[in-house]
Amino acid sequence: MTYDDLNKFMLDYLNNDISGRAIMLTSEWGSGKSYYVKENLKSFLEAQKKKCVIVSLYGLSDVSEIGKAIFLELHPVIKKLSAAGDAGRIIGKTLLNGLASKIGFDLENPNDEMINKMYDSIDLSGTLVVLEDIERTQIEITRLFGYVNNLCENDRVKILLITNEDELLETYEGKDGEGKKVRHYTESASKYKRIKEKTVGDTIRFVCDIDTAIREIIARFGHNLSWCNDDEIIEDVCRCFKQLNSYNLRAFIYGCQKSRNLFEIIEDNKIELNNKIKGIIFYGIIGFTQRQSKDSNLRFDSDSYLSGKLGVNESLPLFRFCYEYIVFQTVAVNEIRNALKYYTDYMKNGKWNSGKDVDLLILKDFYVRAEDEVVEALSNIPKKINDGTIPYYDYGVIANFVVAIKYEAEIDFDIGTIINAIIDGLKSLNGNIEFESLFSSGFELKNEEGLEYFEQIKQRMKEAIASIDKEVEFVYKPSALMDYYKKLGQSSAVLIRRHGFAHKLDIQRFIEMLKQCSPEEIGTLRSLFMELYGLEHYSRVLKEDIEALILIRDAASELVKYDGYHKIQKMQLKWFIKNLSDIILAFEKQKDN
Repeated sequence: MTYDDLNKFMLDYLNNDISGRAIMLTSEWGSGKSYYVKENLKSFLEAQKKKCVIVSLYGLSDVSEIGKAIFLELHPVIKKLSAAGDAGRIIGKTLLNGLASKIGFDLENPNDEMINKMYDSIDLSGTLVVLEDIERTQIEITRLFGYVNNLCENDRVKILLITNEDELLETYEGKDGEGKKVRHYTESASKYKRIKEKTVGDTIRFVCDIDTAIREIIARFGHNLSWCNDDEIIEDVCRCFKQLNSYNLRAFIYGCQKSRNLFEIIEDNKIELNNKIKGIIFYGIIGFTQRQSKDSNLRFDSDSYLSGKLGVNESLPLFRFCYEYIVFQTVAVNEIRNALKYYTDYMKNGKWNSGKDVDLLILKDFYVRAEDEVVEALSNIPKKINDGTIPYYDYGVIANFVVAIKYEAEIDFDIGTIINAIIDGLKSLNGNIEFESLFSSGFELKNEEGLEYFEQIKQRMKEAIASIDKEVEFVYKPSALMDYYKKLGQSSAVLIRRHGFAHKLDIQRFIEMLKQCSPEEIGTLRSLFMELYGLEHYSRVLKEDIEALILIRDAASELVKYDGYHKIQKMQLKWFIKNLSDIILAFEKQKDN
């Protein structure tokens, strides 16, 4: 059913149903049932001069509380206050429900005058009473459905029950008469089925009108998400949901809220984003919050600024700063800038873009292509390697096919230009490259000369990778700190963390160097240690490094008394000590957990 179909069905139930039974709308949690009722059905019924009263049973322990909630929802004074309230005013009906006896409505011990007032104020004709969260109520199910049955059958009240019925229909594995495994309903589920049969007529399996819901939700978040409220992006979000096999609207609303908050922080810190980067941030968060709705223990276990596993996919990854904000409610503005810079390299080297270049596709199909077409593609390849259009994941495949074209097809071209571009491209990258992954597919070479040349190319590529997989040596000179920090690219930082950093330092030399540092140079040291340890988890840091960090902090603490510092140097030093203390404390907490 579409929303329009559902609305018409509910209106017909209100106007024409005489069965004396309730109806039920069921689907899994987060699928948009409540959103549909509150944002669509209610306004539709009110436009038809009908009323819609929505009561959540979540946490209620007695049916009398349902009556209170309905009474307050319908009472003319409360409705008048709700309608006339200031735009920014919040009407706390949930609080009023708990305080009913304190505001002149003694619902437990009413006198005759109160009963008359209540009778006049409550008119359920033309009203759909919606009871949500049946599966989450503390009211015993027999008592609840008996109450609903009395309202429907005796008082002719029209009631819509909203639930995730799968949670009520629990089963267990057993055997039938022939010893075959079958599923049986639990005793409580069987009891539920029996009482439901008397109380509920139609049960509708809810399917969300996802396009409409997404558009409406995005519109609620104002200008920070206004850029993504167009048809193309709505379709993209729907595709993300489909790929993730998750349509949890509650999680989507949460993701939109986190996105808006982050965009405001980014805007406040004067960080410029184009719509493409905004989209990556937004889709990554949406992907993560959908995943999180199914598994709250997701961890960012990649030593990188990006995770395709936690986002939607490799092309729509989750930024680490988004993960930190959602999970730990922390934002490091410097990390946002670093991550956006890193993304430029990701676009160049990202595996998600592998194999898609049109000229590479021609090379891979060279045996069915025209010769001039292949030659033109070969001439385009070096430039594309140099400007990053082709990611490094394709370098091995290119090497294989250009050798095949030269030695198997015997086409004459300058193969050296292409191979040199590949070698230079590999040398310009950071570490942590899996060599064999570069040869994900290829052409079977049979020409002996070609095979020998290809092995030479592979050896050159190995040597190029080996040349970048080295740690940057730390120099105990204040003037060298900035250069060291700049060389600490993301992958180099990963490599340094893997082999350890702090425990390799000569702490005495480090402290002597620290005495000579300017405020700016101490600031560089702070950035260096935060880069290496600030966002790391205890499990990914060497025990020896943590012990060394404690020694460095304690030794630096003694420098506060150093007479050779002026006040700004001491201020920076105190900040450095605080950074180290925070890192150490975070590791201790993670270890305990």
